[in-house]
Amino acid sequence: MSIKQLRSLLAFQEHGSFSAAADELCITKAAVGQQMKLLEESLKTPLFDRNGYRPSLNAVGISFVKEAQKVLDNYDKLFNSLGEDDDFSGTITLGAVPSAILALVPLSVKSMMKEVSNTKIRIVPGMSTDLYDHVRNGSIDVVIISQPQRIEPGLQWEVLVKEPLVLLTASSFKGQDPIKILQSQPYIRLAQRTSVGLLADQWLTKNKIAVKETMIMDSMETLGCMVAHGLGVSVAPNLCKPDPIFSNLRKIALSNSSDARILGMLTRKDNPKYKVIIKLKQHLNSTIQATPALPE
Repeated sequence: MSIKQLRSLLAFQEHGSFSAAADELCITKAAVGQQMKLLEESLKTPLFDRNGYRPSLNAVGISFVKEAQKVLDNYDKLFNSLGEDDDFSGTITLGAVPSAILALVPLSVKSMMKEVSNTKIRIVPGMSTDLYDHVRNGSIDVVIISQPQRIEPGLQWEVLVKEPLVLLTASSFKGQDPIKILQSQPYIRLAQRTSVGLLADQWLTKNKIAVKETMIMDSMETLGCMVAHGLGVSVAPNLCKPDPIFSNLRKIALSNSSDARILGMLTRKDNPKYKVIIKLKQHLNSTIQATPALPE
């Protein structure tokens, strides 16, 4: 029996299916099924009724869930008893938008691991809206996302950095006027389902700029690659910690614009791993402040 198996069992009990439990835990449906099989083998008794259209908890399973919840509650409370100078020992799950995973996350985690050598960190990429839900239901400890429109009670939001919108062009592009460039050059748009894409589109609409859209990208890294190869220009945040491709792009300041992507950290207020989360935030701040990115 393992803590992972118990968490998977509770996720199944809450959501009613292996696939939904897998989504919450950010693992595969097959992995959940395997964990439940191993749990039943260790207990030497079935917990599920598998005769119907989909598995369901039997009477033993329903009773065991209550005891499993107590075990997990006590397990999590152990972290609250750590002294201020004690090293965290365990796994912390960190979710982040792809643009933060390119450089900000690895640089920060690398420096933090020198202080918390007994900690394992699991990285989960995702969109801001999806990562928000994972923190809310407790399947991810902490996420780095764009500022949500609303912070629900029980969640804690802390701003890390404001990344101003800039015009991105290939390094060899010679134009200077951002408005003229946007009106004349092919435009590569970030999908509106991303927080960054919506922010850029709102800026274009507010400034009544009609662009010649030629491509739509789902992420900052793919957008950066297309711009770097001269396939178009784009409006996007000036990443506080860019990868090598983004670093080599030209970033032209947008005239009279204060629009920015607000990047921050979200966690549950009752997360028992709060001490290592605080340490993570300190290293994120140090990484951000090391070499700020500036537009032309």
